Order: sequence, then structure tokens, then C-alpha cells
Amino acid sequence: MYKKAEEPHCLECGERLYGRTDKKFCSCGCRSRYHGHLRYIAKKVQDSELNALAKNYSILETIMNLTRGRCPLGTLEEMGFRKEYVTQVTKKGKHLEYRCFDFAYNMGAGRLYNLRRIR
Repeated sequence: MYKKAEEPHCLECGERLYGRTDKKFCSCGCRSRYHGHLRYIAKKVQDSELNALAKNYSILETIMNLTRGRCPLGTLEEMGFRKEYVTQVTKKGKHLEYRCFDFAYNMGAGRLYNLRRIR
């Protein structure tokens, strides 16, 4: 007839909790480790995305110095360019304009074109 309530356990170490029914951690140390681990995971993801953006930026800078603002996407991908990492996408007329920090460019038909630096 009556359900026995499940005993609460610490989210970090799994130890049985005593006291308040809404308690989630057995100690301040466990709470700190738990949230520290969550921050570590979030920072790791953020760092990998920022690294991809930084690599794209340096590739665009190289292309800007070597060409006249045009390059095949295959060449860019061989250099490590990842087209899904951009800081902004806007529609300009019939085309999409992509931005990676202060670089703006268009993509289409297997090439990157109209590469320019926004000041």
C-alpha cells in the first residue's frame, strides 16, 4: 500500500544523505567537485570551438594575403578550414555572407569568394 521513499544519495560520491529532503550533496567538498567538473566539461567544449574559429581565422588571413579573395573550398579544407565554424551569418541580397571575426566572405559552387576584412 505505502511506497517506501527512495533514500537520497549524494550526486558526486553516492553516499546516503541525511537531513533535508532536498539536499543533493553530502558535503561542501562534494558540491564543489561536482560543479567544478561541470565547469571543466563546459570549458573544454568552449576551448575546442574557439580553437576551430582561431584556425579558420588564420587560414582566412593566409588566403587573404596570397590570393585576391577567392579560393576553392577543397584547398581550404586541406588546410584545415571548417566551414561550419563562423561567428555570424547574414543574408545580403540573394547570398549569405559569412563572418569569422573581422573577415567577411561568401561561399558557393565549391569556392569561397569575396573575402574581405571588415574594419
